[in-house]
Amino acid sequence: YVLPPILQCQSGHLVCSNCRPKLTCCPTCRGPLGSIRNLAMEKVANSVLFPCKYASSGCEVTLPHTEKADHEELCEFRPYSCPCPGASCKWQGSLDAVMPHLMHQHKSITTLQGEDIVFLATDINLPGAVDWVMM
Repeated sequence: YVLPPILQCQSGHLVCSNCRPKLTCCPTCRGPLGSIRNLAMEKVANSVLFPCKYASSGCEVTLPHTEKADHEELCEFRPYSCPCPGASCKWQGSLDAVMPHLMHQHKSITTLQGEDIVFLATDINLPGAVDWVMM
């Protein structure tokens, strides 16, 4: 999506502000690019709702562009990284897939107790054992 500030070439072709620094000319007409803002398109962008970038994973939230980044940072449908400390595991997946991943890929993690799931991580490349909680 082209989000404000929205720039345009001299012929009116739109360029998003994230792409502008990477371009030397308009990708549509190859004309020169300045810093001309398209205020009409910015007004349109400010009046519509945009889908979360995790819509393909199941998120049905639509929101103004000003709230989009904050939502996506905490969206329950975002990819989750393996919670094992030490960064040796590069796995990513849905929240529902975290527990199966831990049980399959980190078999030496042992359930210790309780209603909240508490693990003792013993297969991590850190000095000593590390206690952590998965709520």
